[in-house]
Amino acid sequence: MILRFRYSTLSKATAALAILAGAGLLNGCRNETVTPNPAEDYYPLPVGTYRAYAVSDTTWSKGVATASSYQLREAITQQYTDAAGQPAYRILRSRRATSAAAWVDDSVWVAQVLPQSVTLTRNNVRSVELIYPLAANKKWHKYSFTTLRDDSIRAYGPTVGQAFTTPGPALKTYEATATVRDRWPESSNDGLYKRRGTLQVFAQGVGPVVRRRYYYETFIAQNNGAQTLTPGVIQVGSSHLEVLVDSGKL
Repeated sequence: MILRFRYSTLSKATAALAILAGAGLLNGCRNETVTPNPAEDYYPLPVGTYRAYAVSDTTWSKGVATASSYQLREAITQQYTDAAGQPAYRILRSRRATSAAAWVDDSVWVAQVLPQSVTLTRNNVRSVELIYPLAANKKWHKYSFTTLRDDSIRAYGPTVGQAFTTPGPALKTYEATATVRDRWPESSNDGLYKRRGTLQVFAQGVGPVVRRRYYYETFIAQNNGAQTLTPGVIQVGSSHLEVLVDSGKL
């Protein structure tokens, strides 16, 4: 089952959500395993709190990898009412090179908890991060509220509400989590010449604990237009990983 609700304005989209909810069209597919916890439990937004992430970036050019690391902090600094009368939360993103450095403001995101979804606006693009109720294998359209991006399908993993251990040197296990992945078309993810993926893990009562995205090209383009596959060798690409390492009050 795929949920679609694309409209030109926020007010129309919000009204459509209410109508669909009343009709029971957003309640999940038959035979799905449904977790009763509301979506906002997996993306809490109390004003005056923060989440900090260790970030690892890698880029490849002509088969050579360049790695970097830094930290990002997301602080929920304000709750307000948007033009459509819906509550919204201002998230200030800050960055620093090391744990000893000072935070420097980087960007602002806006999160909203709607009747049956959690949305996030970044770089003027609004995405549907979570759908309520959480259910294994449930799918929806990530960019239902915008035409600024090509739409992609987002889906919960085969299990919802189970434990997950974050990667990295400081392993941490969260008892109840939901994993979501974006499903890309074969043109950008054929599994051979091109590989692309996006994954997020949300922990109940905590929020996002892992964000990962990557794009790899494992081939060399010859002067005559031919492509030579280089199995296991990334020629061009990028990888971005965020892992939650700290949270609390400002």
